[in-house]
Amino acid sequence: MTELARWEDKSNSVRRPGMLAATAAIALFAAMPACLAYDGPTFRSGLWKFERTLETDGKPTNRLPTSGLSIDREMTRCVDPTSALKAEFTPSHFGACKTKNVRKTDGGYVFQRACESGVPIETQIDVKNDSAYTEINQGTIGKISTKETVVAQRVGDCERSGRER
Repeated sequence: MTELARWEDKSNSVRRPGMLAATAAIALFAAMPACLAYDGPTFRSGLWKFERTLETDGKPTNRLPTSGLSIDREMTRCVDPTSALKAEFTPSHFGACKTKNVRKTDGGYVFQRACESGVPIETQIDVKNDSAYTEINQGTIGKISTKETVVAQRVGDCERSGRER
């Protein structure tokens, strides 16, 4: 009988932490949808055209101030902008950059992003509809003010390859 009582005690001491861990995991998963809810814009996936302009100290330029490399002013590619923006809009505390202060405005959204080595960049997204938006990123590099404007517009459907049929 004492042997049985000792076994039950060991069993309960093993079960209790396991039950606590299981309960904590269930509570965490139950709360996740509320924590990860996306309240940003939704766009149609497809073939999108992006036109990019860059200004440093209020003057148009086609060179990045940090590296002197030229920028691609225009690009067209198949994308899902909603997925890309979900990553930007999610306030994160991990990785190289942190997003914070996401707020909705009359015509879109504004938020700040701070990366390990720099001053925060303010991003403003003006939503025209589910097929067009403008994104403006403003900040400073040292004493140089920078402004990047990206005008994005869906221009069609993506071509399907033989494998996607």
